[in-house]
Amino acid sequence: MLRGISFVRHKFFIALDCLLVFIITAGLFGCAPPTQSTYEIIVTLSPICTPEAPLVNVYRAAPQTWANAIFEIAFPSYIPTPVPPNPSPYNEQQILNARYAAFQQLITETKRWSDTETVKLEDSSEVNITLTYISPELFQAVFLNDVLRNHYPTYGFQDQLQRALNIIAAREELLFLLTVTNDNVNLTRHTLKIPIQSMFMHNAENLTISPSHDDHNLDLLMDASAGPIYGYLAYPLAQVSANKCKWVLDPKYNTNIVIAISSIEVDGTNNGSPVSWTIPYAPLINPIVPTNTPVSFVPPEYTDPNLNPMTPLTAPPIGMSRANNWQDFARFIWGQITQVNH
Repeated sequence: MLRGISFVRHKFFIALDCLLVFIITAGLFGCAPPTQSTYEIIVTLSPICTPEAPLVNVYRAAPQTWANAIFEIAFPSYIPTPVPPNPSPYNEQQILNARYAAFQQLITETKRWSDTETVKLEDSSEVNITLTYISPELFQAVFLNDVLRNHYPTYGFQDQLQRALNIIAAREELLFLLTVTNDNVNLTRHTLKIPIQSMFMHNAENLTISPSHDDHNLDLLMDASAGPIYGYLAYPLAQVSANKCKWVLDPKYNTNIVIAISSIEVDGTNNGSPVSWTIPYAPLINPIVPTNTPVSFVPPEYTDPNLNPMTPLTAPPIGMSRANNWQDFARFIWGQITQVNH
């Protein structure tokens, strides 16, 4: 079971009234100095709003059919509830098949909703910055993997999944995980400063949307050689424009999620190069996919309890070119969302 979604430490983006005071009084009354031009700051002043249309909150969605189909491979609905303790009515091979199918789905969703950009450093080394949209599908894949790993709950899965989605939906935000890693374990010390408050989302209506919440560690000066750095960013679902409450990511018009920053500070110097992440969001045609998820073969390494990779990780993998990078990055996403072993 998930332990709630309190993992994002709420830190408000610079308040609207504080920004207005800053623009008028050149930074009095405790407002932080801007990292962008005055024009760029003014663009972000459009207030957040809550539209009436329920579809705007993408987390208020019904569970995916594939999630229930995979769950029922392990725990068929015909088994009576509550489950008798002994003998167990479940087939361990079926549970293993379901876990393998769920894990492959998690890898697929992680790769599907992530984009990685590389920042070059002076000594020819690189820092990889991965932005992952915690989409409803990715969230459901994590929930499914956790349920199958723990063998709980064995019934009422859809209701439990819906409750978990409702917890996310109550935030009224779009969630992203930002992960910073480097490929060189012997990396010379370099510092990195990402202007998190200026990581703007740009949609198809030319709205510029700033983060509504972010984990504070992302705002600090980073030591790129000290290990991976990661944290959550959240963006509002809607924003006022032309006196209307506009859906930020209306799938009718937005086929991609685009988030960009004008530059990153490396070793105290602004590198002057913009960085942007593009994550495919909504296709023009929704493909018809089968609801069943048959599993005919589970690789040997998944059957060996000493090798089984179907467990969460507390840190991201080092090296984007590794053969198992997406597998291990999916495990990291799993570990972050559930905070298992933290």
